[in-house]
Amino acid sequence: MQFNGKILRKIRQEKSISQVALCKDLNLNQSLFSKYETGIVKDPSAKRIKQFAEYLDVPYETFFAETADEPINLKSNIPERIDVHVHIKIDWGF
Repeated sequence: MQFNGKILRKIRQEKSISQVALCKDLNLNQSLFSKYETGIVKDPSAKRIKQFAEYLDVPYETFFAETADEPINLKSNIPERIDVHVHIKIDWGF
């Protein structure tokens, strides 16, 4: 999965946050941020993605959905139950 800048832009706009305000608060160059949103730069660092997620109050996984119209289902690949069987062999030294 790849970072989807269109989702970043959609969330930012839905929250009525300007690029200027976000960039000022995160100490980020606005030109670079614009390139993240348009997809010209496709690989922001994990640290930067975490900053976007915390600032916009969304899970970081949100930015990895296929399209901006179809948010990622965070529970889609998580099984409800996992069975684990453990075999322990103890050598008592007798």
